[in-house]
Amino acid sequence: MRERHFKLADTSTLEPVLQRIRGEYHESPGLRLNHWQFQRLWNLEPDQARLVIDRLVKSRFLRFTRDGMFVRCERP
Repeated sequence: MRERHFKLADTSTLEPVLQRIRGEYHESPGLRLNHWQFQRLWNLEPDQARLVIDRLVKSRFLRFTRDGMFVRCERP
């Protein structure tokens, strides 16, 4: 049986996903994921993963490393 994917059609459905991902990165500060791992961990379709990543990068919660990984931004 295939798991259901998140529906990210609007901001109200996006926010719980963003909160869940932020929580995971806070609990595991060294978490490093490439795009595929990110998508797989949170059971997102490729376009959904891009949207979520884009939001988290624009808000400066995540950053993209030279080796292609998404990591939590360090807070001063």
